[in-house]
Amino acid sequence: MADAAPGSVLLRAEGIGKSCRGQVVLRSASLWAEAGRVTTLLGRNGSGKTTLMRVAAGRLRPDWGTVAFLGRVHRRPRLAALAREGLMYVPQEQILAPAYRIREHVTALRAVFPSIDVEGRVAELGVAHLLDHRGVTLSGGERMRVSLAVALARRPRVLIIDEPLAGIEPKAQEDACRAIRTLAAQGAAVVTSGHDARALLDVSDVIL
Repeated sequence: MADAAPGSVLLRAEGIGKSCRGQVVLRSASLWAEAGRVTTLLGRNGSGKTTLMRVAAGRLRPDWGTVAFLGRVHRRPRLAALAREGLMYVPQEQILAPAYRIREHVTALRAVFPSIDVEGRVAELGVAHLLDHRGVTLSGGERMRVSLAVALARRPRVLIIDEPLAGIEPKAQEDACRAIRTLAAQGAAVVTSGHDARALLDVSDVIL
């Protein structure tokens, strides 16, 4: 992960508009991700947080507006292209293959990125006991914790993670928040979302 000056804007989505099935979801929404900081989108369910994050990550094409990543404007942002440049996106449905054991995910990740400390992140998130379980057998909170461990192990330049604390018990929430803060302290820009301000205020530098 290349160093960036603290506060540098690594990802910016501006003036985003999006309609789904004839209903306007976003009219002119914006978000930004700054190096070394955690930015959280707060809002009620259905307010458009997930749609905006999907657009910023290149998973969903906007009707209008622009996405800029690492100083370059992507008029048609695509998740695969942004991921190659250092963006990691963890959706609410998480990133695990249901039929595979967590240990197989760890082995595959280490094979592609041999220098990363995926075992350390697994221990940090308290999911080492789940290594021999398949993704399909885990609860929603367990899947999110494992997904977060995998994402943090990649040490992305920008991490977008939707509802990272959903379905996680309080003690595990503390572990997740601590891991997110550690990634930001290493210079990454982190964007999260949620509707419970009490659980997210302590981890966030910027609230949108």
